[in-house]
Amino acid sequence: MPSSWLLNTQEGDITAPCHCSPDVPVTDVQLETFLVYSRSIDVATLHERHPDDDEGRTYAQRLIWNLGYKTLEKVTFTTPSKDESMEHLNVDEQMRIVESGIIYVDVRNEKDEWVRIEGKMGDVIVLPPGMYHRVVSSNSGPATCLRLFRRAETFRPIPRDTAGLSEALVKEAVEAHEEHMFFINNPPVETAMGPANDTDNILVKNPRDFDATLEKVKAALQPGDILVVLIKGVSHPKTHKSWCPPCVLAEPMVQRAVKAAKEKRRVVYVQCNVERSVYLGNPKYLYRTHPFIKVTGIPHFMVFQQGEGGLKDICRESTPWEGYEKWVEKL
Repeated sequence: MPSSWLLNTQEGDITAPCHCSPDVPVTDVQLETFLVYSRSIDVATLHERHPDDDEGRTYAQRLIWNLGYKTLEKVTFTTPSKDESMEHLNVDEQMRIVESGIIYVDVRNEKDEWVRIEGKMGDVIVLPPGMYHRVVSSNSGPATCLRLFRRAETFRPIPRDTAGLSEALVKEAVEAHEEHMFFINNPPVETAMGPANDTDNILVKNPRDFDATLEKVKAALQPGDILVVLIKGVSHPKTHKSWCPPCVLAEPMVQRAVKAAKEKRRVVYVQCNVERSVYLGNPKYLYRTHPFIKVTGIPHFMVFQQGEGGLKDICRESTPWEGYEKWVEKL
């Protein structure tokens, strides 16, 4: 996984690591608060045919297909690229996969400070639309990476210095950045059942928090209590709809079932949000590998009843259908 730190802006050579003194590390959790996500993949097989792909796609092409991305470009950095090294934004989500060497992706945090993300071979860095950033190669030597775009057909940076730009382009940049800041300032605080709390309507924003949350919930359950877990694609803060269409179908079913179950038992609802860019095409995603969950797709719906000896499975479903609600009849 990439390492990150607060950039020393007094350093003259931006191709150097530019650590502060003392160093100020930035965690993955902090990066995710301003919508930057990362993961690691095996680049050795990127351009080999994927054994499970009926269309003959390579691992890289299959990743693009899984993510719904449109364009892939291979970029080689030998010296700082003017388009990349200037501070700019893109109106499209983009992903960088480092194939060799080291690149530095500098992004602006919520205080408009530079945060440096060091991408090494196998690192994947996802940047949201509307975020001001720049990309430079390390002074350790050339670097190559794949540059992926979700909707755009070509790399189209819009510089932060808008002097000389058309009014239409400036307007496009302003709107994209405002949208980005809206996402940052409005993180998820609700589940399908309403405003989240710490007792019976619990929101798990990150898979890293799942185990601790589950243990806390289990410790408070009494015999007969019902635990409902829904793993779903995170919802847009403006439309309140998930990026995952089947999840949109599942939510009203879950709402009806939980409300009906509460008339019979004490119910604790736990919703686990999933970010699209780090879930799709990622076999190592935590909810996929977790021994308790074993997600094969989302939505993933689970219902348990607390017994004297622990939790007992009542229902496990993925595809939204009547099974999402039929379990209530068994209570």
